[in-house]
Amino acid sequence: MKNRAGIFLDRDGVINKPPPPGQRYILRPEEFQLMPGIAEAIRLFNERNLPVIVVTNQKCVAIGRLGKEGLERIHERMRHLLQEEKAHIDEIRYCPHQDSDGCFCRKPLPGMILDGATALGVDPKASWLVGDQPRDIIAGHAAGCRTVRIGGDAPSHVHGVSDALPDVRLPHTRDLPPWIKEVFPF
Repeated sequence: MKNRAGIFLDRDGVINKPPPPGQRYILRPEEFQLMPGIAEAIRLFNERNLPVIVVTNQKCVAIGRLGKEGLERIHERMRHLLQEEKAHIDEIRYCPHQDSDGCFCRKPLPGMILDGATALGVDPKASWLVGDQPRDIIAGHAAGCRTVRIGGDAPSHVHGVSDALPDVRLPHTRDLPPWIKEVFPF
């Protein structure tokens, strides 16, 4: 459907709390904890009939720290925690590669976004991507999305710095619900 908007969400740092310092990855379902305000934000997107698509790099699969089955169990926990808050994800796209694999799906490339958009019939140019890293914002812009950056400082030494500048910057995930109510009123 032309001009149908969707919402693309990064996972780590947007949907779930990042792993503790010294641990680069979420490796077990019980380590997965929702960020403050994210369940309400996703529920608000759901209420506005905006498909929600998770787009997440998962290098831990490529380097053998986590199998695809383990990743699926973590995503099952994510879905369960959101369901308890009356929110849901429509689609999950993940990249199981590392940078050296040269795939088109790994952010900052737009492959996951474009594939998710096709799968759910959304127009990336009418959509938003919410992320917490410059690579998320670059991928969103490459796909044609408008972007929201959660937290973080303005990039200063990022290649293609203008591509890493978000359309909107919010300090924390708990700032998403008021922003959604303002930008996507009923």
